[in-house]
Amino acid sequence: TEKIADFEKQWEASWSNVKQLGHVDLLSFHCISHSDQMENTLSDAEDGMFAFVKKLQKEGKIHHIGFSTHGDASIIYKLVDSGRFDYINVHKHFFGDYHAAGTPDGLGGQGNAAAVKRALELDMGVFGISPFDKGGKLYRPSAAVASAIGPEMSPMAFAALSAWKTQRMHTVSVGFARSSDLDEVVEAAALYAKGDEAAKLVEAAEKRLTDLAIDKLGKDWHEKGLLNIPSYYESKTDGIAIGHCLWIHDCLSAYGMVEFCRDRYSNLEGASAKWSKKKTFEENKKKCFNPGNSGRSFDETVDLTEALKSHYDPELAMKKLREIHSWMKKGNEITEAEKEERGWQQAYNLTTWEEFPGETLTISNVLMGRLNVALGRNTGTGPSGAALHEAETMRRNIKQKSTSP
Repeated sequence: TEKIADFEKQWEASWSNVKQLGHVDLLSFHCISHSDQMENTLSDAEDGMFAFVKKLQKEGKIHHIGFSTHGDASIIYKLVDSGRFDYINVHKHFFGDYHAAGTPDGLGGQGNAAAVKRALELDMGVFGISPFDKGGKLYRPSAAVASAIGPEMSPMAFAALSAWKTQRMHTVSVGFARSSDLDEVVEAAALYAKGDEAAKLVEAAEKRLTDLAIDKLGKDWHEKGLLNIPSYYESKTDGIAIGHCLWIHDCLSAYGMVEFCRDRYSNLEGASAKWSKKKTFEENKKKCFNPGNSGRSFDETVDLTEALKSHYDPELAMKKLREIHSWMKKGNEITEAEKEERGWQQAYNLTTWEEFPGETLTISNVLMGRLNVALGRNTGTGPSGAALHEAETMRRNIKQKSTSP
């Protein structure tokens, strides 16, 4: 919100539900994603939002101040580097950094690696958002990803361990609808406890995945393909999330993540559907972008010559933009035969029904999914026996502690 009165009202509504606790450990400014929001949040005005939150902190009502974001890489880095926050909720995944992927970090790189590194230097808490869904839809991994990671750990366990071991994040978010959805996270925690052994497993899996990407994309593109691309917040892009689209192309071409890439591209198509040639860039941006999902899909009518002039291979970038739009645009379906031919098959599906999580529910499909499970027709695979045993042991210990007098 931009108005302090609205902010205070929202705080009071939330505080009334938890004030019996005496304090809130963590308070986040949610989804600071564009420059106006950043400037409004960081304003030094005595009647500003940050001053109000610092007052709450001084009163002991909150202990730590942080933020979450779906912004581009440069804005995220600036927020971290401001030194105003105790922690960050951020997308930083092995397979790419969601809306920050392919956007400049202001230091010559792209994505959120620099922001996470700076946050750790400032002793901030680093919380990884959605490593299993936005980090690659790894509860339904592609065959290429599952094969490259290998049998020692599941793709979900790999995502958590990569965040903890390689990125040095402190924790990650886990969405679950039933206790069994935690099995793979418990598997990751059990491996993490093995220290150097876990680090070697992750390092080896990351190398195999990197080698696969280099083989599919070429060394030059793998190293430089997402660099020197302007953010979707810059007018020269006309709102097109160029880096985001090219990142989706990478995920599909290198790793065969068909469903994940379709989810990501469809998010961009919503803004394109509302974009009007009769409005200015700023008017369109205000109307069509929201803090949680900025940028729009590829538009053949937009001249991107200026936007791509600093890219190492503008012609190849344009070719890939046209390809990903052709593959992923609404109404286009990739057949099972095409997936098999291109090596884009799904490995397995850990969800109890196809529509969970984050998708449109249909009663008939949910009921059929549940019936298939009841009849033993579930085609998915589960975690290893060792992980199941670890999960069972942990839950038993938790239950014993929670029932102790």
